[in-house]
Amino acid sequence: MGRPARLTKQLVKPNAIPMKVSQESENLVSKTVPTGRPDAVASGPSTDARLPLVAKGISKSYGVVRALQQGDFELRRGEVHGLVGENGSGKSTLVGIVSGTVRPDTGTVEIDGSSCTRHTPWESQRHGALTVFQDGSVLTDLTVAQNLYLGTPVSQRPAYRRVDQWASERVRDFGLDRIPVTALADTLSPGDRQLLEIARALMAKPAVLLLDEATSALDAAGVAIALDLMSRAAADGCGVVFVTHRLSEVFRVADRISVLRDGIWQGTYGRDEVDTNRLVELMAGTSVDVEFPDRARPDEIGEPLLAASELRGIGYGPVDLAIRAGEIVGIAGADDNGQLELLRGLAAIDVPDGRLDVKGSPVTSFGQSVGAGVALLSSDRRRESLFQSLAIRENLVVGVLGKLSTAGVLSWAKEKGQVRESVDTFGIRLGSAEDPITSLSGGNQQKVALGRVLATEPDVLLIDEPTQGVDVRSRIDIYHMLRDSAKRGLAVVLVSSDASELAGLCDRILVASRGVIVAELPGATATEERIVEAFAVESDRSGEDAAAVRTAAAETVVPEAAKPPGALRQLVRNHPEAMRLGLLVLMLVALGAYTQSRNDTFLTSASLYNVLLFALPLAAVAAAEFAVMFVGGIDVSVGALMGVTVALLSFIVTTTSLIGGLVVSILVAIGVGIVVGSVNATLVERVRISPVIATIATLGILQGIGLLLRPTAAGSISLDLTNGLTSKISFIPWPMVVLAVLFLIADRLLRSTGQGLRLRATGLNPQFAYRLGVNAPRLRSLSYVVCSILAAFAGILLAGQVGVGDSTVGNQYTLLAIAAPILGGASLLGGRGTFIGCMLGAILLAMAQTMPTTLGLGDGASFILTGALTLIALLIYTTGAAKAARTYGRTIVRKVMPSRRSSPAAG
Repeated sequence: MGRPARLTKQLVKPNAIPMKVSQESENLVSKTVPTGRPDAVASGPSTDARLPLVAKGISKSYGVVRALQQGDFELRRGEVHGLVGENGSGKSTLVGIVSGTVRPDTGTVEIDGSSCTRHTPWESQRHGALTVFQDGSVLTDLTVAQNLYLGTPVSQRPAYRRVDQWASERVRDFGLDRIPVTALADTLSPGDRQLLEIARALMAKPAVLLLDEATSALDAAGVAIALDLMSRAAADGCGVVFVTHRLSEVFRVADRISVLRDGIWQGTYGRDEVDTNRLVELMAGTSVDVEFPDRARPDEIGEPLLAASELRGIGYGPVDLAIRAGEIVGIAGADDNGQLELLRGLAAIDVPDGRLDVKGSPVTSFGQSVGAGVALLSSDRRRESLFQSLAIRENLVVGVLGKLSTAGVLSWAKEKGQVRESVDTFGIRLGSAEDPITSLSGGNQQKVALGRVLATEPDVLLIDEPTQGVDVRSRIDIYHMLRDSAKRGLAVVLVSSDASELAGLCDRILVASRGVIVAELPGATATEERIVEAFAVESDRSGEDAAAVRTAAAETVVPEAAKPPGALRQLVRNHPEAMRLGLLVLMLVALGAYTQSRNDTFLTSASLYNVLLFALPLAAVAAAEFAVMFVGGIDVSVGALMGVTVALLSFIVTTTSLIGGLVVSILVAIGVGIVVGSVNATLVERVRISPVIATIATLGILQGIGLLLRPTAAGSISLDLTNGLTSKISFIPWPMVVLAVLFLIADRLLRSTGQGLRLRATGLNPQFAYRLGVNAPRLRSLSYVVCSILAAFAGILLAGQVGVGDSTVGNQYTLLAIAAPILGGASLLGGRGTFIGCMLGAILLAMAQTMPTTLGLGDGASFILTGALTLIALLIYTTGAAKAARTYGRTIVRKVMPSRRSSPAAG
């Protein structure tokens, strides 16, 4: 077998125009590319003397690593400026400095004539710079419309009530109206999410558009759309900085190209002044052998290690295939045609239908698959491939701890040797192995992820986008590592949006369209054009893309016994928090009915009043805790703050009337809450202490202050105040009614205002929210202040019930204040839950606290019951909906596509 084509002939095409593979594939691209494509991009200096971006003397170091050394960069108006370099060369650092997410050590940045002094995302955006980041900033738990709203500068946002209509108009302007704006972003393919990010940035008509690896997850059609959008933006006068490792794309769209190596500028060149080899040499500092490794010879291919028969799942199937030892098999297809779903199905994720064998033995679950020697490496480094909170060292060895341990004790010497071997083998560029994984460039993170998987010595490797965000030289290293592993008997299946990568590396290429295998191409004769034409023609022939197929599947009529009623299904899908509240109400009804069946006095007015009275301060302090949990924090000092408030009121509010007592109490609560909340915010946000540790310290201090004020229960609180706070409407304490109204209003504001959306975004992903211009640190700081003020208000309600100055009376609420929001659907990770859910959770816990007495049980029963209810609620929330979704999804797959058959692809 002869040598394959050189990589430079397939990965990069100097001075090339957008690839034309066939009339059919051109039609596929034209469906989504906006009309009015300019014939050529703007070039040369603008008549406007003010440059959109001028950076002078900028530098940035991370410890001993100099990510970017002092240099200057200028961007002309109306040009696309390519920025290339190897991983770790400083490209993303430059993007971070201009976008405001990275503060430079030295130098100045001027955007559209305005100097950046604070170096924050909202400052850069206000001056006219919008950024599409390498690892994305789409919040998958929000809708498409909400993501567009968040990423749009404040001055250009519509009234929040018009967000869906506004978003529909915007995506239509960019030819992306096939993307439903009310759908969760999590339902979009990675390619559509990238196109959404590009469109979101362009909607603001920025002076500077920064694109950091913005085409890495796009197929040929998506790349054509993205490059066209860049060209159109430049033609409208925008200056575009395009960072990519795909040099062919640089030559297709860039007017000028700048090169970085080891943080040092290597020069700026016109597109016609350099060719591919010269660029690679400038990036690497030396000549590089850029050839693909030899393919496997027939005698190097072994027996099948992975075989699938009639395999099907959501988005793919049925599929029949076999992957043999020693071969690399690629899966190609237009974006969102089931390739990734099939790859995950081969790992037995989500328990697909059909038969899946690994080394001749059936596999029915992901756990069995892993145990049989199958390893899956996702392209989603942030959520699936790497542990973001762990150091580089820990990420490298986490999969082989057993091999590095003796009698369960990790050997430091073996661990150090393993880390050193992985760093050397994969060429990982790092400052220290103890640095966080997030300190590495995207390409080096990919090397860590691949090194971690290969260190486990799997028999079958399933890998999605193996070189996404990786420079040319590192790509060659990864190709050789995969081929060398295959020669040692590893079976490799990879999905890639880069057709030239598949053509140069793989022994066989399976072409997927609409979830089934429609063609198989031998690697020796495959070309980029043949691969793209194979799936483009098939997609065009069908007249529908994968998204339309999934939509049709979801809407296909299934027998009524196989699906829940339509209204309920829509509620579960679109309003998960309403579903959780409904489940909570059912638990309350069931618990109440059981208790009533054992003691017929439980549902009397007096008994219900006592339950609600106990729940009153708990509901208030649960809302306080939720205020900080919603943005991803936690405060364990709320119970102690309630006790301090009670102690203070026993000195201050002793003989006043109800109104006077309330006024004074509210002023005390606000003052104490501001002081304590400010301390917590400072410790967490400025000193960077863990929220749990910081608030535990505050808890101890508050308990000490409370005991200094009231060593024992003493003093008295105004009788008018206590009587007023415990009076009732029917059997409901009137403060409970007030709280319920306030909670409903607060929930409405959280769901229907832009500020509520920003709070939710901060909780879901503070880094992404920060990139989008949300001042996440300030919102988190304010949340601690609000939490403490509300906790002090809860102390007022508690004082109305105890009537004396007991500083320890709030201690029992410390853990209950966390349990109640969780019962109500809140998440410790942030971004989920409701205030009214906190109230329902508080009532449920109050019922659990009073039930043992009603039923004649021991005191310990209340604690057991409280813990059991919390666990039950968590299990229902985390597994019930997911199981229902999987069951419903499998039903659709069985009913909708029973007659499909894949082309012979067993090899």
